[in-house]
Amino acid sequence: MNDPKTVFENKVVNIKKRQPIVIWLLSLTLLSTGYYLSKIHFLDGEWLTRSGCLIVLLGVWSSIGAIIAERVLIKKLKIQHRIVLSRAKIKLKKIKAPDEYINKEIETIKVDFDDKIEVIKDHVRYQLGILEVSLLMTGTFIWGFGDLFFKMNV
Repeated sequence: MNDPKTVFENKVVNIKKRQPIVIWLLSLTLLSTGYYLSKIHFLDGEWLTRSGCLIVLLGVWSSIGAIIAERVLIKKLKIQHRIVLSRAKIKLKKIKAPDEYINKEIETIKVDFDDKIEVIKDHVRYQLGILEVSLLMTGTFIWGFGDLFFKMNV
């Protein structure tokens, strides 16, 4: 487990692939519902622009979810780090290794842990950041310009 890539192989970074798909399906459902309600003039409202607002809210919730996911994954890795560290200390004490060697091994484990933390942060921020930004941009565009769609079609 010295290579940061093994973090992925051991499924420490386990972001559900369904989350972005479900959120985008919900966004498209909101968008199509907003379009339909605007088209039939339900309550004389601009429902398409309101659906854009809801998509922006999904983007904000997605960013909150990304922060929580990152924290959870880091806590999982910290637990694994403590386990690896304690096993190494026990093993080194059993073989009565010199203090310099023990300190070197502990430092190596700490460096590996720091590398894995960086890999997790990069992966989570990239994967969930794309979802967040795309939702915010789409929702803001629809929220700002959705009413013009019906004015141009009239």
